[in-house]
Amino acid sequence: LTNTQLVSTQTKSPRAKPNLFDPVLSADGYTGHLKENERIVQLQPRLAASDADSSKICGYELSLHKHDDILAEATPSIPFTVELIDNQPVIKLKSTADPLDCEIKRTHRLFVRAYDCAPSDKRRYSERSAVIITVDDVNEYAPVFTHSNYLFKLHQDETCDESSCRVEAVDDDCANPDHRVCGYEIVTPNVPFAIDSNGSISITKHLDNNQYEFDVIAIDCFPASDNTRKVSQPARVTFKIIKTCQPNINDNAPSELIVQSDHIHLFDSVNVNTCPDSCNVEDIVGTVELYSNGLDSGCNLQQCSSIDREYILLEKDSQATGIPPSKIMTFNGYNQALIVNHSQFSGHLNNEFTIQMWMKHNHDGNNNNNNNSNNEKEHIFCKSDEKLKNRHHAALFIQNNYLKLLIRKEPLSGKTSTKYPSEWIWKVPEINDNQWHSYKLFVHYPEKVDLYIDDRLVVPTKDSFRIVEDIPLSEIPGTQDTIFALGACWHARASRLVQHFHGQLSGLTIVQKEELQRSSNCVRDCHQYLNIPDVQKEDGVEFMSNVNRSMWILRTDNTASYEKLLKHLVYRNTFQPLGPHGKRTVTVNTRVKCAGEVHTYDLPTFTRQVSIIEPKIPTKIEIRSDTSYNVPEEVIDRGIYLYRNLSIYTNAIKRNQGDISDCSLRATPTLSNSEQLIIPNDENLDHTITKEGAVITGVGSIDAYQYLLRQIAYISKMPVTYVDRSFTLVCNGVYDRVITNEIRVRIHIEKQMAPPAPVAAARSNKFVVNNDDIDENFIDVDDDIYPTKRSVSGKMIQ
Repeated sequence: LTNTQLVSTQTKSPRAKPNLFDPVLSADGYTGHLKENERIVQLQPRLAASDADSSKICGYELSLHKHDDILAEATPSIPFTVELIDNQPVIKLKSTADPLDCEIKRTHRLFVRAYDCAPSDKRRYSERSAVIITVDDVNEYAPVFTHSNYLFKLHQDETCDESSCRVEAVDDDCANPDHRVCGYEIVTPNVPFAIDSNGSISITKHLDNNQYEFDVIAIDCFPASDNTRKVSQPARVTFKIIKTCQPNINDNAPSELIVQSDHIHLFDSVNVNTCPDSCNVEDIVGTVELYSNGLDSGCNLQQCSSIDREYILLEKDSQATGIPPSKIMTFNGYNQALIVNHSQFSGHLNNEFTIQMWMKHNHDGNNNNNNNSNNEKEHIFCKSDEKLKNRHHAALFIQNNYLKLLIRKEPLSGKTSTKYPSEWIWKVPEINDNQWHSYKLFVHYPEKVDLYIDDRLVVPTKDSFRIVEDIPLSEIPGTQDTIFALGACWHARASRLVQHFHGQLSGLTIVQKEELQRSSNCVRDCHQYLNIPDVQKEDGVEFMSNVNRSMWILRTDNTASYEKLLKHLVYRNTFQPLGPHGKRTVTVNTRVKCAGEVHTYDLPTFTRQVSIIEPKIPTKIEIRSDTSYNVPEEVIDRGIYLYRNLSIYTNAIKRNQGDISDCSLRATPTLSNSEQLIIPNDENLDHTITKEGAVITGVGSIDAYQYLLRQIAYISKMPVTYVDRSFTLVCNGVYDRVITNEIRVRIHIEKQMAPPAPVAAARSNKFVVNNDDIDENFIDVDDDIYPTKRSVSGKMIQ
């Protein structure tokens, strides 16, 4: 108030107009573009403000925030300012600011407000409106290669693929967010290479030299200000051609062997080439596997149950051979489990034993069973410490997609750091498909464990099987007692069962094998397998197989010994007769280590097909029919059926293999004008009648031809001058050019003194008559009205 009174007493000018209204901006938001090489922002819509007090707008100010209470002390960092040029506001770069770079920051988000021309203490401001300024790229950067030099090594006759021979350049312009370039070009002339828009180099001609060098450039995607595309500095590409041998296994035998006896050598002429000039073999390991491709291997696993001691932990259906019908134990995954009484089974496992069971694991697709976490174990059985510790001595459990068997070596006298095989891990899809499967594990601890699912051996591979080694359990006083649980595992420290199994079990048994030789022979009793006879183990040569001899591991320290083992490898088939028919596959995977090198390398997989071909039985078609008739002349005048009792037989297994393509009927002597053959029409078979006989054509079944042939009739218009006539019938099969046997029908005509009146055919002057006109006049020679005699020809095919 004091300042106000002072102004009023000293001022002689008229009273100032009141400043009642705030300025108003022309829009709630503005968008602007600024090229990297420009300083004035092109704004849309145009920045403007008005004031209802009829006062001028004296300026505009920019801020980083919309509200006054959160304005930061960062206004000096804004590179833009608003200047009034010819009373028009223009947003431009500050004179002290460097040109903007969209590669550093492309978008600037600000707020603008206008203020009037009143003194600063009475100045009024508009509301703030958003301003978004985009810095536009001017394509200032040329592409840059990720390397200035590229080196590619190729074996002779090796080709480049899209990933192995590729150069790469990037473009840092902000208009190119993927940093891609649009093309590459080889600038060195007359080189046998080409390059595509992705930077992949291909070979256009045969490479004869040991080395090639050439330069490549990368081309920008976006034109520069002069409408040209920027190109990179050249990168040097070098190709070195390694003219060395390619390690491999080959032989001169056909890729498919036909088995004709109970054994065959698979690799008689095999040649193992490890490139001795560049590799001095130190170790060579081969895995030979027989894949039956679904054919029966003839392994009688059930006979292996004949052992001395069988512990039945869960009751089984003694009569059932498939999915258990009734003896099933269900485990809910969180509180159902059994503790096995020591009197039933102590939990002690010999080095040789077998686990057998039926299992259906409940799997919801996420490996989450009730309260179990993703990595939680689900124990089928578990032997663990009863007191003090939670150590697992032996267990069979599921964890995620794996079936795991744990067998820890019991404490040894004295401390040892030697590790032993302790956990066998199989990745098998059957455990999580919510279906019943039978499982059998043949344990030869610690050397080997074989898993059979549904009586099929699970062949171990590097992707689906591994073994974890561990030191023996330590001897801890007070932990000599254990608990053997089913469906969970006892943890002594928590004094409760944990890691519950979710699913159903049946027939869980543990069989202690006490007669090793008997058990081993039993498991090996397969009708087809691989064998290496007549080879003795010697220094530097090892070979061993799994229990059913479908897989062999060969190991030598030189190529010659490895070849020798392969040449002795035999496929055996003891089925009687030889079978089953089909193809088996034998693969050889070889890994080589060269002396002085740390890493190994794999030879290409060598594959041999072994086939047993089903013997081909030639198709036969045979006709059987009456072949001789004694017919009174008056019957001939009315007509007779020639093949009323005809039957056709075949040994074809498939239905269409017995199909017939045509039949011919030959008359002896030829038909006179007074004689006629009658063949009814058939929609699928055609026929032609001449004086020499008849021909029936068209692919048809045996039943179709048999029906039509039985309808063929012979008729004479007037008394004949001979007493004997014959018709010879033969047919051809569709497949294998089968020709049937001939059926010759002989008709002996008994002459009559006074012939009867002619029938319909005799009354017609036409050689061919309508079948319907005469059909009801035909005589079946089987009728007893007229005495006839007949003979039968043809035999049933065995």
